[in-house]
Amino acid sequence: MNTEEKKKAINSLRGEMGNTKYVLRDETHAKEQLQKTLEWRKMNNVDNYPVSTRENDLPVLYAVRGFPSVGDSNLVAHPGVSESVLRINEHMGVEEIQGYHIGCNEFLHRVIMKDCSEMAGRHINRETVIFDCTGMGWHQLHMPALSFLRAIAECDQSYYPETMNKLFLVNAPSAFVYVWKIVKAWLDPGTIDKIQILGTDYQESLLKHIPAENLPSFLGGQCTCSHIDGGCVPSQVTATTSNEKVNTSYNTKIMNEAKISDTIRGPPFMETVNH
Repeated sequence: MNTEEKKKAINSLRGEMGNTKYVLRDETHAKEQLQKTLEWRKMNNVDNYPVSTRENDLPVLYAVRGFPSVGDSNLVAHPGVSESVLRINEHMGVEEIQGYHIGCNEFLHRVIMKDCSEMAGRHINRETVIFDCTGMGWHQLHMPALSFLRAIAECDQSYYPETMNKLFLVNAPSAFVYVWKIVKAWLDPGTIDKIQILGTDYQESLLKHIPAENLPSFLGGQCTCSHIDGGCVPSQVTATTSNEKVNTSYNTKIMNEAKISDTIRGPPFMETVNH
C-alpha cells in the first residue's frame, strides 16, 4: 500500500467513525492492524463480496428483521446460495466456514450496521450475539469443531477487530467448561472480557442488555416475529441440486457479477471521504 492509498484509507476510517469517541491506547498497533486489514481485503478481493440489499434482491445468509436496506427474510434454499451454507450445522471444511463467516460479516458491516447507525443517529459498529448451546454435547465439541471456532476467532480478531459488544453463551453444557479452557488461549484478553457463559438461568442477564421486545420469546423476551414464516429463528433449510458446491456463500455466477456490478456488490465497507 503506497502513501496515497494509506491516506485515503485513514480518511475513510475517520468518515466511518464520525463522532465516536474511542480511547486509543496503542496508536502504532492500531495503524498496523488497519493496514493489515486493508491489505487482507485487497489480497482476497473481500470488497467485491456481494451483500444482500433491497436493490439487488440477493438471498440473505441468515434471518433478518427490521432493517430499511433489506426486507425481513429467512435463509432459504435459493439457487444463488451455495450448498455449503445450507449444511452449516453439518460437516463443513474450514474454507467453507471462513467463506460463510466472511459473507455474514460483510453483510453485517456494510448493510446492517449502517442501518443501525442511521436509525440510532450515532455510529454503531459492534454487535451483541446470543449463542444457544441447547442440545450440545461432547459430539459437537470435538477437535474439528474447535478448529472451526479457532478459524472464526482468528479472522474476527485480525480483520474485524473491536466489532463485538457482547457474546452470551446460554444453556451451556457442563462439557463446555473444559472446552472453554482451550478456547480462551486463542482469544485476546479484551475479547474474553466480552464473553459471558450462562447456564439455564440466563433471562435476567440478557434483559439487562437487550430490550424485551427485541429478544425472542424462547429466550425470555417478547418477540415472536409472527409476521413471517418460521418466527424469530426458522428451522434449518436443506440444500437441493440447484445449490452449487463452492466455498463461497453465493454461487459462482453471483460472485462474478459482483466484481463488475455495484448493485450486486452492494454498499462498500468504507465510504470514500475527502478531507
